[in-house]
Amino acid sequence: MKLRPFITPVILILSMCNIVMSKPSPKGNTHIEDLTPQAEKYIKDYHNMAIQEMKRSMVPASITLAQGMLESGYGSSELATHANNHFGIKCHKGWTGETYICKSGENTNGYLEAKRSCFRSYSTVGESFQDHSDFLSSRSNYSFLFQSRTLDYKVWAKGLLKAGYATDPHYAEKLISTIEAYNLSDFDQLFNPEILLDLSFDEPDYFNDFNVLKDKITNLETYLHKSELFKDELKEQLSDKQKTLSEMKLQNIELKKELGARIDLLYSSLKDQNKLIESIQGRLERTESIQKNILKSDPLIGFFNTDGTKKESTGIFPPKKLDSDRIFYQKGRKATLTTKERNLFEISVAYGIDYKDLLRFNDLSEGEEIAEGYYIFLEPKANQVKNHEIHQLKKGETMHSISQLYSIKISKLYQRNHLSKGEEPIIGEHIFLNKNNSKRPQVSNNQTVFNNDSKFDGGGANHR
Repeated sequence: MKLRPFITPVILILSMCNIVMSKPSPKGNTHIEDLTPQAEKYIKDYHNMAIQEMKRSMVPASITLAQGMLESGYGSSELATHANNHFGIKCHKGWTGETYICKSGENTNGYLEAKRSCFRSYSTVGESFQDHSDFLSSRSNYSFLFQSRTLDYKVWAKGLLKAGYATDPHYAEKLISTIEAYNLSDFDQLFNPEILLDLSFDEPDYFNDFNVLKDKITNLETYLHKSELFKDELKEQLSDKQKTLSEMKLQNIELKKELGARIDLLYSSLKDQNKLIESIQGRLERTESIQKNILKSDPLIGFFNTDGTKKESTGIFPPKKLDSDRIFYQKGRKATLTTKERNLFEISVAYGIDYKDLLRFNDLSEGEEIAEGYYIFLEPKANQVKNHEIHQLKKGETMHSISQLYSIKISKLYQRNHLSKGEEPIIGEHIFLNKNNSKRPQVSNNQTVFNNDSKFDGGGANHR
């Protein structure tokens, strides 16, 4: 009867992942000694990560470093530089992190083939090292390596190949030669020896030797004592962590209080600001009311609207509600408004309409000046208008403003009312919209001039 080795419990932090296969290390003629500078740099940069992972998951540091060196080309491969993936771990169903697509060498029946594959991408190299340990410790096909409780790199190298980590049949040999070339097994000695207890017996008749058995028992008691000490040390570390956590919770409570106080202060400040805004709005409304009363008593009231605008400018067109593109529909036709910021040329650019077409749609000549708030159509006007027959001319209106108001071509208005281009009827005359007028309206002595007092340039050749 052979005794089973005693196993000291070890806390392992595992992260479950899907089954992946590492890309094989290509077989080449490059000598290890030719890569010494790259290898020394890689060992210097990442040996602490490998040792940390060995203490966390019991994967030998020598194996982690050797695999990283071979799989990443000593940290210079495309996958390592672009995705921080040093172990060629692919992404399959279940991987929720970032990914990277590139070609990898797959050994199929002795032949190396380049195939595009999906690999895991990490924010840091440290995440790659941790995922490598978690990957090995969480897969059932590698469980025999962890159950062996050994840090023997040769056992691990052969076991990784046997378990299918790589498709290269020489993978174990390459790992072993890399470890021995750079004495990577020295890092394995930094592991706490108390948790690797080997009580295997090579002699089949050890029970016949009382002294040997006595020594074994003494050693077992020694290790049990050290195990208790190690457990006490872990308890002490746990107590320190819990104390730190409690302190952090208290700090968090204080931070929440401070944040709450600042939010209250900000809310109070906003209330004061709102009161100030309301006060300013009230004063503005009172000022506007006073201005309107002044305008009502002004002898020039016939020439201005109640809001102070000239009747012969924006007053001839009812205000319109614009959509997000600053467009409205007038009598079924798409239109916009002129403003101080947008003349005809800028409107043509804004809506992708040829400038000459825009002039034609609106019966305008190049260089004409028009007032702010004028209706500008973005498509041709109609020949007739529904539900409207006659319009009585009011102060400030022209034949052109009527054509814009009803979205009718101005040529049709001239024709139906027996007028020549440029002739303007006097105030009070009736303009027929859809049928011919029975008589010619009385006209003024002046021909059409668009808002002589306006400085709003129509654009085009005379655009300033």
